[in-house]
Amino acid sequence: MEKWYVMRTVPGKEQKAAELMERTVDRNLWKQWRILKKQKLFRAKGHLFLNTEDMFPGYIFVETDHPKELQEELEKSREYPALLGNLGAGKHSVEVIPVEKKDLEFLKSVCGSELDQPMALSVVETDSEGNLIHIDGILGKYENRITRKRLRKRYVLAQIDLFCRKEDILFGICMPGDEILEEKLSDM
Repeated sequence: MEKWYVMRTVPGKEQKAAELMERTVDRNLWKQWRILKKQKLFRAKGHLFLNTEDMFPGYIFVETDHPKELQEELEKSREYPALLGNLGAGKHSVEVIPVEKKDLEFLKSVCGSELDQPMALSVVETDSEGNLIHIDGILGKYENRITRKRLRKRYVLAQIDLFCRKEDILFGICMPGDEILEEKLSDM
């Protein structure tokens, strides 16, 4: 049975930390790692551009059957990401906790069964007052949990029960008729 765990590292350094682990930590201690991504639009020079960014900056998800051994290996250097857990009985003892089943189900529903797809944009339609009247895509399941809409900026926040607390998750949206460019600003 798969068990996913969360590692913490410096925000913006997730890829380097994961690659360091991949190069130097025994591959028998872990199966795969993921930096969860989401699609988001941003507006620049009057155009909408598609961007992919980290869903949880500073966090890497790792699948392992050997969390204790992996934790011991990661503790050998401060350059490695750290597995998250609860403090145990000892002063420096940490009990490594897997991602809960319901949390993993949410993550798989938005990032694919292997957690390897960016959370896609949802298509929304609005009435003249800006109320959402139709939602296609991932956000549809969470329509009743929307806490904030930023239609011009093309995102909404929805409150999701995740990681033993309520998290405001940003869902990227687009609207019918949006012309979305995939070029980077440096290409303009």
